[in-house]
Amino acid sequence: MAILKKIFRYPIKGLSGESLNETLLKKDQVLSGDREYAFARSHVSFDEKNPVYLRKTNFLALVKEEKLAKLSTEFISKSKRLIIRFDKKTVLDEILVNEININKVEVFFQKYLDLGSNNKPRLVQGTKYENDKNLKHSFSDLPEKAISIINLNTISDFEKKIGKNIDPSRFRANLLIDNIDPWKEFNWVGKTIEIGDCILEVFKRTQRCAATNVNPENALRDINIPNEINSHFGHLDLGVYAKVKKTGVISVNDKLSLN
Repeated sequence: MAILKKIFRYPIKGLSGESLNETLLKKDQVLSGDREYAFARSHVSFDEKNPVYLRKTNFLALVKEEKLAKLSTEFISKSKRLIIRFDKKTVLDEILVNEININKVEVFFQKYLDLGSNNKPRLVQGTKYENDKNLKHSFSDLPEKAISIINLNTISDFEKKIGKNIDPSRFRANLLIDNIDPWKEFNWVGKTIEIGDCILEVFKRTQRCAATNVNPENALRDINIPNEINSHFGHLDLGVYAKVKKTGVISVNDKLSLN
């Protein structure tokens, strides 16, 4: 029986993930706090009061800015404190509650990524429903409110095919599962799975893009992941997306049952 090995959320799109021991998944929502913030490019118009889905290329992300992988970031959502480290040294520590502090962070990324004097990115947030902690909008790579799932044994099989090590964090998934045969998660599409108290419905395979080419350890584009998947398996997919159909708590080491 498949087992949930790790839970991750990525508070700010393109930056470091946060490992969780357990979390509450809410019906028809993303994982709480996942991709809640993003840095919109200077030319992008994004209305936080009326958020709409925009493609990932409208925001700072690994698909274009591999240098982001050289940064180690920590975001404390309760206080909105962002800590950025480079080569294990803290280069920025700001609480994002006023325009002055937010501007410091935006300027940091403008300079760090050499975006140019007229291209300062803008920190944007997926606004929340009134009197509710649920997000109206998440800066996910797809418009649906979904949970992304990766099978660690699929990655192991892929590693054997190409003869190279692949860090699972390249895929920036929410749930990492184990104890299931490689690629069998594709058979879950159209079915429901139970994890802890939660029920998820798997609705599509995850097509991979150039963001996965970036090695999270050194920020180099050292493996063409989509090309390698296509060469060995005849498609571009690795992982699946699921929607939360029943609210519930999930924890590391929970077993997954397929319905």
